[in-house]
Amino acid sequence: MTQLETGPVITEEAVDHRAVAERWLTALDRALTERDLPGVHGLLSADPWWRDIYALTWDLVGMHGADDIVEQLATALDETGFGDLRLDETWPVAFNGRYIEAIYHFTTRVSVGRGVIRLVREADGEWRSWVVSTSLEGLRDFPEPAVSVDDAASEANNSPSTPGARRSLTDLRAERRQYRDADPSVLIVGAGHSGLFLAARLGRLGVPTLLVDRYARAGDNWRLRYNGLQLHDFKWSTEFPYLPYPKTWPLFTPKEMLADWMEAYVNLLDLDLWTSTTVHSASYDEAEARWTVELDHDGERRTLRPQHLVFATGKDGIPHRPEVDGEELFEGTIAHSSEHPGGESVRGKRVVVVGAGASAHDIAQDAYENEAASITMVQRSPVLVFSQRNGLKLLFGALYNENGPEISTADLLSAASPLALGLQLAPTVTRRIAELDADLIAGLEKAGFRTTLGPGDAGQAHLTTRGGGAVYIDKGNCRLIIDGDIRIQPGEIERFTPHGVIYRDGTEEAADVVVFCTGYSNMREVVRPVVGDEVTDQLATVWNVDDRGELRTTLRHSGHQKLWFMATGLRLARFYSQHVALLIKAMNEGILDPQINVDKKQELAG
Repeated sequence: MTQLETGPVITEEAVDHRAVAERWLTALDRALTERDLPGVHGLLSADPWWRDIYALTWDLVGMHGADDIVEQLATALDETGFGDLRLDETWPVAFNGRYIEAIYHFTTRVSVGRGVIRLVREADGEWRSWVVSTSLEGLRDFPEPAVSVDDAASEANNSPSTPGARRSLTDLRAERRQYRDADPSVLIVGAGHSGLFLAARLGRLGVPTLLVDRYARAGDNWRLRYNGLQLHDFKWSTEFPYLPYPKTWPLFTPKEMLADWMEAYVNLLDLDLWTSTTVHSASYDEAEARWTVELDHDGERRTLRPQHLVFATGKDGIPHRPEVDGEELFEGTIAHSSEHPGGESVRGKRVVVVGAGASAHDIAQDAYENEAASITMVQRSPVLVFSQRNGLKLLFGALYNENGPEISTADLLSAASPLALGLQLAPTVTRRIAELDADLIAGLEKAGFRTTLGPGDAGQAHLTTRGGGAVYIDKGNCRLIIDGDIRIQPGEIERFTPHGVIYRDGTEEAADVVVFCTGYSNMREVVRPVVGDEVTDQLATVWNVDDRGELRTTLRHSGHQKLWFMATGLRLARFYSQHVALLIKAMNEGILDPQINVDKKQELAG
C-alpha cells in the first residue's frame, strides 16, 4: 500500500466507522458459518478484491470480482473452516477519505491469522468490501513459544544441573551445529537476508535448520561488494524479524552495517550456519521424502539428508556478462558488477560502466567520489528514475516511518492488496512522483539519459515484478550526470581495443576499467548444477507473475514437493518468511501434503 493508494471515492458523513466495520465482519462471519454464498456476494462491492496470503489456499492468491471471490471461498470454506472473524482491538479503525480500514482476526481448523478489510459506501448507502486480505500467522497446535514471567516458576529454572553435566552455551552450540548425530530438517543454501529470515522463523517453530554459505563470514555477500553501496529503502522497511534496529540506526543502511548486523543476527538468534561451504549435488528420494546433499565444509566432504532444500542465493541468479569482441586485446580490467571492488581501485582511471540501473549508478557515483579520471555510463534502454526525497516517502512513508505502526502490522497493511490491484493504482503515484521530480527528469533528459515511467506509467510496481526495465532511486548520481561529470553513451559496446572501447555508433573511447552492470540469469538456473536437469526443468521460473498477477515460484510453490526458493528484498522477505516457515512446519507435522507444491504449479501452468 502506498500513501497515495486510491479506491472508490465516497462522500463522508457522520459515520461510526468502528461500528460499520464490526457490522460488516459480523455479517460476513454469519454468512460463512451458514454457508450463505449469496450473502457473501452481497457484502462485496461492485469491484471487489481479495488477497489470500496462504491462509485459505496454502498459497498466494489474488482474487478479483465477486464471482471469483465467492467461487474461491466456496472451496476454502469446506477445506479450512474459515471463520471466527473479529476486530483487532489493538489497531484503530480508520477512515482515509475513501474507505474504512480495519484489521481483524480469524481462525481455520488448523491455523490462526489476521487480515485487512477496506470498506466503501456504494450508491445505495451500504458499506461493502473493496479489499479483503487473509494472512496466515500461526498453526493452532504449534504456536511460537513466548517467554513469560510465569516461567520463573518452572522446574528448569529452579533446579541444579547434575554434577559435572553443565556445559557452556558456546560448547552446546558448537556441537549442535556440526550435525554429526542428526540431520537438519531444512537445509538453506545461501545466508543472505532471505535465508537468515527463514532460518529464524523456522527456529522459532522448532524446525532444525542449517544455513550454508560459500562466504567466510555471515554478511560477506554485502560486506565484499563495491564501496558506497547502501540500501535505498528507509530503515523501518528493512528491519529483521525479532530484532529491530536500534534508534541510532541511520535512515539508509550502509553495506558494512548491514553485513555486521547479519553476522550479529546469526549469533543473537542462535542460528546454525556453515560458512566456507560449497554444495556439490542434491538428489531427492521420493520413498523416504528426503534429499541427499553432498557438501564441502571447511575442507571436509559431508553428506546431509534434509527433508527440505531451500535456495536463498538471491533472486538475480548467475551474473550475466555479454561476450564482446576484442576482450582478449584489452589491457585494462573487465568485471561484472558483482565482482567489481570500486573504491581505490578506480582512482585516476578511465571508467566505463555498461548499464543504467541501480548498480550502474552506484558504481558510477563511487568512481566519481574516488576521483576516477573519467566516467561514462552506457545506456541501452530507458530507466525509471525518482528521487529519495520525493519517491520513497510517497511509496512507503505512510507505514514505514518513525511514528509508524509496529512492523508486523505495517507489513500486513502493506500486503493487503493483490499485486494486480497495486498495478492498477500505481500510475497515480508514479505520475505524482514524476511531477515532484520534474526538474530532475528534465535535467537527465537534457544530458542524454533516457527516462521512463514504465508501461502504462505503472512505474516501480510493474518494473520490479514484471521486468522490462530498470529502476534507480537517486542518491546523488543524477546530479553528476546533469552536471556533466558522468557522460552518457547510448547503445552498446561493439568491441574492445587494447586501450579502450568502440561503441555501436562508431564512437571510440579510452578506458582502463569496464564494469558490466548487465544483470543476472533467472534464479532457477542456479539450482541446475546442484539438482540436475530433470528436477530443474520441472520447476517454474522464479519471479515475474502468474495469471492472477502474483509473484511466481519465489516464496511459494516451486513445482517440486520439498524444494523452495526464497528470493526477494528485505521488506518482503521479512513478511513472507513467516508464511514459508509455516508451510514447511505444516508439512513436517502432517497438516499439509507436500504434493501441493507440485499441484499448485501445475494449476498455474494449466
